Amino acid sequence: MFEDFTKFWGKMNMNKNLVLIIIIGIIFFSTLATNATADEDNINILCTNTVLADFVSNLLTENVTVEYIMPPGICPAFYDTTPSDVNKIVTADIIISFGSPTMEPWLGDLIDYNPSGNLIECKNLGEWNYPSGAKVYIEYLETELSKLYSELNNTLQSNAEEYIDKIDAKFAELQNRINNNSYNDKKVICMAWLKDFIEYLGLNVTYSYEPPQGLSLKDELDVINAASSNDVYAVIDNLQSGTDFGARVASESGASHVIFTNFPDAIPGTKTYLDMITYNTDQLIKGIATYEYKKGELAELESQVTNLELQRNISLIFVVIFIILAFTFLIMYNKK
Repeated sequence: MFEDFTKFWGKMNMNKNLVLIIIIGIIFFSTLATNATADEDNINILCTNTVLADFVSNLLTENVTVEYIMPPGICPAFYDTTPSDVNKIVTADIIISFGSPTMEPWLGDLIDYNPSGNLIECKNLGEWNYPSGAKVYIEYLETELSKLYSELNNTLQSNAEEYIDKIDAKFAELQNRINNNSYNDKKVICMAWLKDFIEYLGLNVTYSYEPPQGLSLKDELDVINAASSNDVYAVIDNLQSGTDFGARVASESGASHVIFTNFPDAIPGTKTYLDMITYNTDQLIKGIATYEYKKGELAELESQVTNLELQRNISLIFVVIFIILAFTFLIMYNKK
């Protein structure tokens, strides 16, 4: 009996795709009963990440369930799917992704198992962490969702306009905070994906670098030299791309090390997109303030050293004068 079982298990291992299909079939049919009793008007949307999920949640606020696959604190390219992801794929009415095999290489093996066939790919839309970038995503999602649900056109348009107004208001608020702190044109270097956001706030990005894992030794030296040769206040990293390299550059240059997140909900207090950009701005302000504090302390120490050196030099002069006078008096005394 044991030998028969071993042969059977060996055959099963020879066809992993068959096993995967069986598992997906079980999951799919096991959810049919639940879905049948659900609200027929409810739309089940699955996004690959939290930023797309948050955008969609602001476009459709009623009769919709919005979920996401990838945990927000990791690099999308390095994510490994789980069995629960398969269930989400199978049961989704719409799947929304970046449409990038580089950022989502894990999605291709699963997407074909979605029976709806409704896929929205946000291809080549650029960065989303500054106003015009976010608007590109929101307007694209509004258009694509309207194609699938034309009866929701007015709702989608109204919600998109309202959400864009909130984004504009939030960024204006963040710009004002930078202005009020007199941080305009402060020099920083940053990970390339953050450049547009930081420049929009009004800071001077003197150098930007690609994800650290792809940097050559020359690239790393260029970043370190850029941070050390200018009056750079902060080195700004992207959490999901890795932060060790930026920490080393900041340590060697004396600049503050600031860490941003590119995806909502990766850090406590960043549940939404608006929370995320507020958090990033808070970190930037704290980083610049810390640098100025350290710079002030250093200037004070340098001043103290200068004063001590001056006092020492004055003391030496008095000593020399005293010696000269003493020597003169001694000569005059001996002549008598």
